[in-house]
Formats: sequence, C-alpha cells, structure tokens
Amino acid sequence: MPVNLVALGAIATGSVFTYAGVKGLSIPDAVQSIVQGKSPANLPQKYGIDAPVSTPPATGSTAVAGGTATGQAIANDGLKYNGQGYHYGGPADKPGNWDCSSFVSYVLGHDLGQPLPGGKWGDPGFPPHAHGPTTREYQGFGRSIGRADVAAGDLIVWPDHIGIAINNKNMINARSTATGTGLSSIDGTTRYFHTEPVYRRVGA
Repeated sequence: MPVNLVALGAIATGSVFTYAGVKGLSIPDAVQSIVQGKSPANLPQKYGIDAPVSTPPATGSTAVAGGTATGQAIANDGLKYNGQGYHYGGPADKPGNWDCSSFVSYVLGHDLGQPLPGGKWGDPGFPPHAHGPTTREYQGFGRSIGRADVAAGDLIVWPDHIGIAINNKNMINARSTATGTGLSSIDGTTRYFHTEPVYRRVGA
C-alpha cells in the first residue's frame, strides 16, 4: 500500500501541536527541541507546579459593578479560580476558557465590574465576545509601582504574560494547557522569562 505523505504530515503536525500544548511550549520551541533530537516526552514544562503558598485572608471589601475594588478583593476573586483550565486566545466566556490576559479581564471586568484597557467587559472586541486586551495593553494600565511595593491585587505584567499578585511573592495566573490556572512565584516567573515585568496597581 503506498504511503500517504499528506496523511503522515498531518499526523506529525498534530503530534507537534499536542506536545506543545501538553508541555506549555510555543510551537517553534517544540519543533526546535525535536529537530535537536530531544524526546518530546523529556521536554520540561513551561511552568512547573509550584509549591503551596499561603493565601491572603478573605477579608476586605467586595466590589460591586462599577465600584472600586480593593487590591485584596481582586486577589481573593482571582484565587477562586485556582485549579481552573487554560485556553490560548480564549475569550473568557466561562471560567477556564481563558489565557493569562483574558483571565485577568474576567476577574476585573466580569466579576468586579472594573474598566479594562481600552473599554469594559461586554464591549465589542472584549470578553465574552472576543479575547480583548493583551499583555501589551495591560503594561500601561493602572499606575506604575515598584517591585518592593507589590501587594495583593497588583498586576505583574511581562511582554508575554500577566498575573495577579496575592502577596509580595506569589501570584495567581493562567499559565499553560498543562498546568492550567494556578499559583506561581513572581520572581521565579521573572527568571523564566529573563526579563523584568512591570508592576501595575489597579485596585484602591
């Protein structure tokens, strides 16, 4: 029986996408590793499973639509989704169908009724209709603070990732297909990306 090269190509391409998704890698990184002879099964996870961290107490004010959310309220709301999924480019139309930035938009816009970069929840081009603001747009959102001043509810924004601080050391973030939405070390993530994030305060 003749070999169907198109079919084999489709299978190979599907395998690369599968391994990239499971490992939380970009497609180019997955392809490069395979070309270099590295077994996909041995590729490292993009984000490791972090050790348990202490979470802030469920105190402080809760926000109403259009109101002012405290940093503690933002952090507590984000923590409700620890263990949810991840979907690259997801519009955040439901919990877990989000990536890092649409997760932040869900917490701020959907749950707490806060403005988002360039608009608000429900506007055309915004969740739940579309993905909405990207990490690049979040880099200039709110007001700038220093690393030492980071507290619950602040946004930690790299060019390609974003999380919500739950304290000065840790954050809740939508990480990858493999690890979903969970807790990560702020400084550990900075070491992974090899670039310093910006720190933005959006809460009262």
